[in-house]
Amino acid sequence: MDNRPDASQFTFSQLIQDQRLNLKKIALEIGLIPATSDYTKFIILGRSRTGSNFLRGLLNSHPAVIVLGEIFRNRDAIDFDHPQFPTTNSVMKIYQQDPCRFLEKIVFRKIPANYKALGFKLFYYHANENPFAKIWSTLKEQSDLHIIHIKRKNILRTHLSRENAVKTGQWVNTNGKENHLQTYTLDYDALLNDFVQTRRWEQQADIFFSAHPKLEVIYEELSANTDEEIHKIQQFLDLPDHPVQPQTFKQIQRPLYEIIENYEYLKTKFKNTEWEAFFED
Repeated sequence: MDNRPDASQFTFSQLIQDQRLNLKKIALEIGLIPATSDYTKFIILGRSRTGSNFLRGLLNSHPAVIVLGEIFRNRDAIDFDHPQFPTTNSVMKIYQQDPCRFLEKIVFRKIPANYKALGFKLFYYHANENPFAKIWSTLKEQSDLHIIHIKRKNILRTHLSRENAVKTGQWVNTNGKENHLQTYTLDYDALLNDFVQTRRWEQQADIFFSAHPKLEVIYEELSANTDEEIHKIQQFLDLPDHPVQPQTFKQIQRPLYEIIENYEYLKTKFKNTEWEAFFED
């Protein structure tokens, strides 16, 4: 006997979930649940492998903050990655048909009054096709939107971290151990292009959001002086000070020369360029 649920059961389950979400939203809107629209709206802006997961985990351990994931990464899925933001059929429909309305009504909606800040991760290359590309101008028009611009000084480590994540399939380290680490031979031209592109993205983003309240966060400083840096970030978001705990950890902890097989060759190639400091790790 086949006991597997059929499609109609999944549809009914989704319908129940949609109704529960709608009821909760209505309760928030009419005041049955204490709610607020008066909170700090923000984005964590950057690119992959610059510590955005580390920062997001720290902030999400604060009881007054909600930080969603990379919600505009995929046109066919929404990476809310938060229990208060389920992806229902109705939410997905709004997301795909009208991303700006999705941003206003679903993301920056009324939330329980105990929260003081809500944001999400946005990378330079997210939402680069219509209709999603429209969200960039919408965000720019929101002059009270706070921008946490996370950068990494050593783009060589950014590049290597991405190579390792792609090859091993491990994008997040939740146990603090250096797992699945391999050695790599890196291509000079690919590295140079990545260095130049990353700096270009950073500069363009700083100009694009120049009129917004903006805080630059350097991953190396956040990692080395977490308490001091997170205090600045909490102040920037107008949050009460609260101790936070990391939820993810650095994946590559060893010196670069132990992991990059052609390290000396690359170090020589980049000598006397603006990128040579990456090889003084």
